[in-house]
Amino acid sequence: MKISLNALRHVKGFEELRLNAYKDNFGNWTLGYGTIRFPNGKRVQEGDRIKDEAEACELLLYSLISPARIVNSHVNVRLTQNQFDCLVSIVYSIRGLAFGKSEVLKRLNEADYLGAAAAITEIPVAKCRMRIKRELGHLKRRRLKERELFLLI
Repeated sequence: MKISLNALRHVKGFEELRLNAYKDNFGNWTLGYGTIRFPNGKRVQEGDRIKDEAEACELLLYSLISPARIVNSHVNVRLTQNQFDCLVSIVYSIRGLAFGKSEVLKRLNEADYLGAAAAITEIPVAKCRMRIKRELGHLKRRRLKERELFLLI
């Protein structure tokens, strides 16, 4: 499946637009809507900057290619576009956490769609280096929204 505009909007809704490089909760230098690597393969570094939201959107679209490939290569059951978009958002968000070993994927590949939806809200959000408790609440809200998207028909 392919990334939809809905996936792009969904991720943008949870990622703050920043034109100057900053460290994310995992300690990665990040730009735009959470991009950690430029299309040329170079990692974002301290001092990097982008010019505007249009550039951030281009970088986000590029950054969602890898999560989309991961979803396509790991999921063995049929997905709706909303389910695919949800999973791309999750893979983009959890970065270093192993989607391939997740309960979401396990249940999904057993064709237990409701179990997979329930597992979305169980994805650990506190394993990253949280600096502010408020961000933990933000990630919980994100998981609830992702589950909601997953269940949309």
